[in-house]
Amino acid sequence: MGLTLIDLLVIVLYLFLCVTIGIKAGGRPSNSTAYFKTDGKVPWWAVSLSIVATETSMLTVISIPAVAYLGSFVFLQIVLGYILGRIVIAWLILPSYFKGEQKTAYTFFKERFGSNFQRLISIVFLTTRLLADGVRLFAAAIPIKVITGLDYPISISIIAALTLAYTYYGGLKSVIWIDVLQLVVYTFGGAFVIWFAGKHIADPLLPMLANADKLQLISWPDSFSAVFTTPYNVIGAVLGGMFLSMASHGADHLMVQRLLACDKLKKAQTAVICSGILVLIQFVLFLFVGMSVYGYYNGLPISELDLSHADEILLKFINDEIPVGISGLLIAGLFAAAMSTLSSSLSALSSSTLFDIFPKLSVLPGAMKFSRGFTFLWTVIFILFAISFTSTDNPVIELGLAIAGFTYGGLLGAFFVGRYTNVDRVSATIALIICVTSMALIIILGNLAYPWYTLIGVSIFYTVAVTVHFIRLLAGKT
Repeated sequence: MGLTLIDLLVIVLYLFLCVTIGIKAGGRPSNSTAYFKTDGKVPWWAVSLSIVATETSMLTVISIPAVAYLGSFVFLQIVLGYILGRIVIAWLILPSYFKGEQKTAYTFFKERFGSNFQRLISIVFLTTRLLADGVRLFAAAIPIKVITGLDYPISISIIAALTLAYTYYGGLKSVIWIDVLQLVVYTFGGAFVIWFAGKHIADPLLPMLANADKLQLISWPDSFSAVFTTPYNVIGAVLGGMFLSMASHGADHLMVQRLLACDKLKKAQTAVICSGILVLIQFVLFLFVGMSVYGYYNGLPISELDLSHADEILLKFINDEIPVGISGLLIAGLFAAAMSTLSSSLSALSSSTLFDIFPKLSVLPGAMKFSRGFTFLWTVIFILFAISFTSTDNPVIELGLAIAGFTYGGLLGAFFVGRYTNVDRVSATIALIICVTSMALIIILGNLAYPWYTLIGVSIFYTVAVTVHFIRLLAGKT
């Protein structure tokens, strides 16, 4: 069928509606702290929904149905780990962020290890987010290019400019409320696909899925080595997912920034735990989207649907099968996921740049100009980085999507070492460098399944930090 003029009009109207609502919702922040923290004026449930929307990129919306189409429900094992990790965050990590005036996740490191370590670990965070979310921005431009025929630089610039419009003026408050809107839109899209596909399936879906062995929830490793080399076995998925969630939501400023928007610790704890439950519901929804499309196409292999990759299956279904107008809204939902992730990155990167890298600028009379200036600067950097890709076959794509594995262990390890040991700054710095370098070698040269990356990284950081500190104690250098 393809997208019609009506679909394109729906997409354009939705995108400009996001900009208008975002600017209105953000109000006029009076200072850089309000710009990046909202002064606690956002309810905890909105923060929780914003967390879910932020961690849901366009790649997630497209890829999870593809995982279901090709496999089963075993992906939910890692989501169980996500929930356990957020419970740990609520009780062991968040209390440290609500002692005193914490402007970013890395203010803690300034108090514990000094400003130089704070800058170093902030640079690690900035690099991680640029690589990971720069790739997502490129991926978000693919549907625009396919639908409109515009080239990648223009498509990328359109998404980035629209996202910048409300992030620039309203700061984090705008980002959070637009996240809530985006979540509602793409959730509606997923539910509609399930309903529409189910209505056109001749045979009952569940028996069809059962016969194809697609209702499996638990996957046991068939050997000891498989525990570490297969991503969705129950041991690696739950344990790895727990540590991945602890790092992404407890040590990555992208998520911690939202939790700091709550004015009280108890609200932040409620927000992060509820986000885990919502993520479980969301992944069940998107897995059922894939299963419903599987039933609609009667389980045809991807190759017989004239597709080169499973990630194209949802776009094909929306483009070919969904009625006029609704298909435009569903494509807008994909853009919603992309804009949500990008706006969150812009706000987190800009606040970390101001408060962690150039803290002296944050106390100057013109701090608001610097705040918005960094937001604009990071938008330009994201555009240039995303434009550097020329095709989805570029191997750097895979590097960008897995980049968190290089650094999350170091970020989370640094927090636990700083919070629960007396390790000094020099030992922590050496541990961070060795941890990131080791994880790069393990990921590039090894065969370790990705859920294990964070746990292995934390183990390396903790072991090196404690060992170096002990050696320095023996040498009388601490």
